[in-house]
Amino acid sequence: MHYTIRPGDSLAAIALRLMGDAGRWPEIARLNGLTRPDTILVGQTLRIPSLVAQAHGLARPREQRLPQRHPGTETSLVPARFRLFILADEVNPLRRKVVRRVIVNDRMAAAVAARIGRPVKVFPNPSVWGLHPSGPPTSPVTVGRHVQGHGNSPFLSASRAWPTGARRFTGTPFWIDEAQARAAGATFHESDEILAGLRDILRRTKDPASRAKLEELIRKVPSDREVLLRGSVPASAIKGPWRMGATRGLQGVQIIGFAMTAYDMNTAAQKSRRTHSMRPVAAETLRQAGGWGAAWAGAKLGLLGGAAVGVETGPGALLTGLIGGAVGGVAGYYGADWVADHIDEN
Repeated sequence: MHYTIRPGDSLAAIALRLMGDAGRWPEIARLNGLTRPDTILVGQTLRIPSLVAQAHGLARPREQRLPQRHPGTETSLVPARFRLFILADEVNPLRRKVVRRVIVNDRMAAAVAARIGRPVKVFPNPSVWGLHPSGPPTSPVTVGRHVQGHGNSPFLSASRAWPTGARRFTGTPFWIDEAQARAAGATFHESDEILAGLRDILRRTKDPASRAKLEELIRKVPSDREVLLRGSVPASAIKGPWRMGATRGLQGVQIIGFAMTAYDMNTAAQKSRRTHSMRPVAAETLRQAGGWGAAWAGAKLGLLGGAAVGVETGPGALLTGLIGGAVGGVAGYYGADWVADHIDEN
């Protein structure tokens, strides 16, 4: 028989009420796999040794009957369960990025132009159009000359200062995925190379005013953690503030989902040890693989579906991928659950 825990219950009290002997509470604990018999939850369902219950003529009232829970989950400290199969558009939250600040509207450009005394270019949204240097790849402008402000350069300035880039640079931050940029052909030139280029120019400069400006740049490069990218960066490698914030939030939800999967696998492992059978672990592995595998496939299909209607980059791509992944994950889990129940029912 089964018994639903009420306020004020303890295993000893339940054993006395249903089995006639408070000292028999360890039998209930063993039958339910309770490793912490002092921690039980109101509303939790316990299995009571059936032969003893029948001998006492005890039966659980129909109105209290709850669906039988997976053996082993009765010890859960989480009374309500839910499924989260969410994959952010980048699964690994530690992927390396550099930050480029970009002037993306006329008002920002006017404010900067008034401060520095010359016109400032407005860039179209990099997460839609990508980033492109002012000069061609064959431009002779060196790393040092770029940092001095020379135009027609093959380089783009960025920063490794986390999380929003060097404060000295003006504009809206955009995060560039380093691996994707390299895959697109961009090369990275670090602060040490920039400093070497500036010092080389300084050795050949005689004008005191020019030397003072170079010395100031040499002081600022290390604190800015400046890095230069040579070549163009595709939109797929770039995230603006909204998309980056959404990605970080989804990565947090994703980590919760991973933790829940680990909990479910641990519960199945406990049942396998208790029953001396690998069937519970095999069944739960199938369920989790179905959920996460379908979430991954669904995210890819969501991106393809968005691209088919013209949503290829920016926040829209994140949304179509999220919807596809969430729907695919839930469908995959419950589809695999139907198969897994034939191995070991939960």
